[in-house]
Amino acid sequence: MAAWRWLVIVVATACAVASFNAAAQTAPQAPASSAGSPAQRSSFANPAEYDSYMAALNTKDPARRAQAMEVFIAWYPGSVLRLDAHEQAISAWQAANQPAKADVLVARLLQVDPDNVRALANRAYVGRLKASGGDAAALAAAVTASERGLAVMPKWQKPALLDDAGFAQLKEQMAGIFNGVLGFAALQAKDYDKARDYYRVAVEADPTNLQDVYQYSVVQLEGSPVDALGFWYGARAIAIAKAAKNDSAAQDIDRYVRSRYSVYRGSEQGWDGIVTRVANEDAPPANFRKSIPRNMTPPERALEILEDNEPAKLTPPQWVFVLRHRDVSPANKRAADAVWKAIGDRQQGGQRLKLPFKVVTATPERIEGAITDEARARNVVELEVTMMRPLSPLPAVGSNIFMFGTLSDYRTQPFLFRLTRAELAPESLPVAGGPCADPRPQMCTKDYRPACGQLRDGTRKTYSNACSACSDPQVVTQGAGACP
Repeated sequence: MAAWRWLVIVVATACAVASFNAAAQTAPQAPASSAGSPAQRSSFANPAEYDSYMAALNTKDPARRAQAMEVFIAWYPGSVLRLDAHEQAISAWQAANQPAKADVLVARLLQVDPDNVRALANRAYVGRLKASGGDAAALAAAVTASERGLAVMPKWQKPALLDDAGFAQLKEQMAGIFNGVLGFAALQAKDYDKARDYYRVAVEADPTNLQDVYQYSVVQLEGSPVDALGFWYGARAIAIAKAAKNDSAAQDIDRYVRSRYSVYRGSEQGWDGIVTRVANEDAPPANFRKSIPRNMTPPERALEILEDNEPAKLTPPQWVFVLRHRDVSPANKRAADAVWKAIGDRQQGGQRLKLPFKVVTATPERIEGAITDEARARNVVELEVTMMRPLSPLPAVGSNIFMFGTLSDYRTQPFLFRLTRAELAPESLPVAGGPCADPRPQMCTKDYRPACGQLRDGTRKTYSNACSACSDPQVVTQGAGACP
C-alpha cells in the first residue's frame, strides 16, 4: 500500500469521530428561559408534549439525552417535533460514541423523511469511517447519501428552535461532511482533480478537520501536475495534529509531505521553516506557490510556460515543447489545446507562418528540419516541410533557413510539425555577389542564401552563402544563387 494511502486511513480513523461529533453538537438549542415561555408552550394543544421535549433537549449527558429523545418519540409519535427529536437523538448517540444506536435511528428517520439532511449526513459519515477502516463496500452508500444530501440541502427548512446564524453554520457543517465523503471517494479512485474540488469545500467548512486538511494536501501533491499549495495544507495538518497532541500522526504526516517536498524542490531545504510558519497562519499566503522553487519535470515546465506567457506570444520552440507533452495529463492537454488554437488563429484567412529551422534533409519537394536547440544540436527531425513548388537550388544540410507555410498538423511522440504550402522566406533567398576581400572570413553562420563561387582555376562551386564562399581561399568572387 502506498504511504499516502496507509496514512489517509490512519488519520481518518483517528479523528473522524471527533470531527463528526463537533458537527453533531450544533443542535437546536432553545434559550435558557424558553422552557417556561408561554408563547412557546401555547402553540401546543398538550403543553406536556413541549415540556417533555425541552426536558430531553436540556439533558446534558449525551447518552441520557438520546434516551430521553427516544422516549419522547415513543410517547408522541405524531408530534410536530418528532423529526427534530430523531435528529437530536442521533446527534446525542454520536456524541456518546455509540454510532450503532445512531444508525438505528437514522434508518427509521430516513423511512419517514428520505431527504432528511442530518440523517443523510450521519449515513455519509458512518460509511466513510467504515471505508477508512477497510470496508470498501460501505463507501458506495456513503457517496449516495452525500450526493442526495447536497441535492436536497437547498430545500432544507430551518428548524423551529434554531436562529438564522445557527442554521447557516449547521448547513455549512453538513455540506463539509458531504463534500469530505465525496472527496475521499475521489481520492480512493485517484481522481485528484475532482477530489480537490470536494476537499476545498470541506476544508472551508471546517479548517481544523485533520482528516480533510491532510487529505486535501494529498490530492494536491499526488495529482499531476503537483500543486505546491499542498505543502501548506500538509504543514497545516501537522500543526492540527500537534495541537491535538497526536504526535504520532504529526510525525507520519511530516514524513510523507517532506518526501514529496524533497522531490518537488530537489532537496528538503526550507521545509522546516514552512512547518514553523504555517503553525501561525490561518490561510496560505497569496504567493505561497511561487515561494517554493520547483525542480520541475518537462511536462511541468511546459505548463509553467503558459503560466507566465499568453499562448499567442509563444515562440516556435515553445510551441514544440508544450505540444510534445499534450498527452501526459489533463492539464497538459488543456495547455496544448490552447497553443494549437493560438497557432490556428494566426493562420486565419489563409495567413502563413514564418518558421526558422535547421535543415536536416532536403529534396526539391520536401525538407526535414529541427526547430528547438536540442533538436538542432542532435539533428533530430521536428518539422516536415512540403513545398508549394519544387525548390532549386536546395538548401545545404545543416544550414539555417526561414520558410513560410501552413502548420496543418502535428504528432506528439516523436514530435513532428507538418508545414504545407511552403516557400523560402525573403531573408533566405540568394543575395547579390561580388569579389571576395581579404582578410577572408574565419567563421560563418549556416544561414541558407546560396552563392556561386568563382574559383582561381576558372571552375565554379555552389556554397550555402556568400560568407562560406569567400572563406574558401580558392574563391575569387561569388554571385547570388547556385551555380548554373
